[in-house]
Amino acid sequence: MQPRRLATTILMSVLISVNAPSLADVPIWESWAQPQTQRGEFAPSRTGFMQPRIQLATYSAPAITHNNSPVQAGLRDLANLLRNKKLWERQAPLGVNIANKTLQDTVAQLLYWQGDLSPNSLQQRFNLIPIASQKHPQAGDFTGYYTPTLVGSRTRTARFNVPVYRMPKGKSSQLSHAQIAQGALASKNLEVAWVDDPYLLYIAQVQGSAQIHFTDGTVSTLDYAGNNGKTFQSVSDYLKAKGYNVGRFTHDNIGRWLNERPTIMREALLHNPRYIFFHETKGLPKTASGASVVPWHTIAVDSRYIPHGSVLLAELPRVNAQGQRTGETEWRLLFAQDHGRAIQGNGRFDVYMGIGNHAESAAYAISGLHRTFLLVSKPG
Repeated sequence: MQPRRLATTILMSVLISVNAPSLADVPIWESWAQPQTQRGEFAPSRTGFMQPRIQLATYSAPAITHNNSPVQAGLRDLANLLRNKKLWERQAPLGVNIANKTLQDTVAQLLYWQGDLSPNSLQQRFNLIPIASQKHPQAGDFTGYYTPTLVGSRTRTARFNVPVYRMPKGKSSQLSHAQIAQGALASKNLEVAWVDDPYLLYIAQVQGSAQIHFTDGTVSTLDYAGNNGKTFQSVSDYLKAKGYNVGRFTHDNIGRWLNERPTIMREALLHNPRYIFFHETKGLPKTASGASVVPWHTIAVDSRYIPHGSVLLAELPRVNAQGQRTGETEWRLLFAQDHGRAIQGNGRFDVYMGIGNHAESAAYAISGLHRTFLLVSKPG
């Protein structure tokens, strides 16, 4: 989400190490994805770059040349972003160290590309630069993020009594989470919505956006508007430090456990002083570059290594409509448009997966180590 975007919490954090090319049996659970400068890893790392290459039919020429395709829309967004940059200014000094002009040329050529989106086809016109990560010298390190769904009311009711605040002006924007929960903003008419579950609001703040279904039948997007500048404290770390027997640290399990213990839920949430503010909008959330996210194509990167405006090609797990892996892989174009605090280092990527529970499942499913290339147009 936006570069200023900070999440309130990370559900869990577990270190992962990869010592061999075989990635199929890595039962690692990492922390939940964070928006922007606080987004973290959250999903199990599984087999990636060692899987067979399978080319989806949707990745034939019509997928990229059709004006309404996600690929075409994403490329146009990148072209607009790069149009406003100095041509010969170089980006990503710690990584690819590439000029904006080269990025522009790459995007322009992809807009008119007629071939398949596979390495063998693309290498005819583009240099494919392999991307390494801290976890593997031949693969990028991927996680996913998504937009959760909420149910809410435009007015406070007995059920919907948890406020969602827009960004206040002045010093009020620096109030701690606890001060806000104690009513410090209650008289300022800043409520965007009211929801019925503080834990689900927490998840929305973690992800940096939410789709909210109001009781009046309308549907809106709650998009990141800012934060209070406080240092976040992980809810999962708090629960672990207290020795609570939560069981598996998954979204559903933690939510269920906390909702059965409202006093502990309040303690855990307010232990984190950070608060995320939202504004109501329509459509998809915005990226750090100002364009709407493109599900399955927008990625958050560390722009010190991979500049915004870059196009990458990655071999990702194929996922079905329920967000589950099929056992096959596909090559996808990815657009470097977003930031994340936990998205640091070369080859660290966070893919936007869409809206709702299936997107959440897909975010788990694509996480892991996968072959990745930076596309750079060949001269001439």
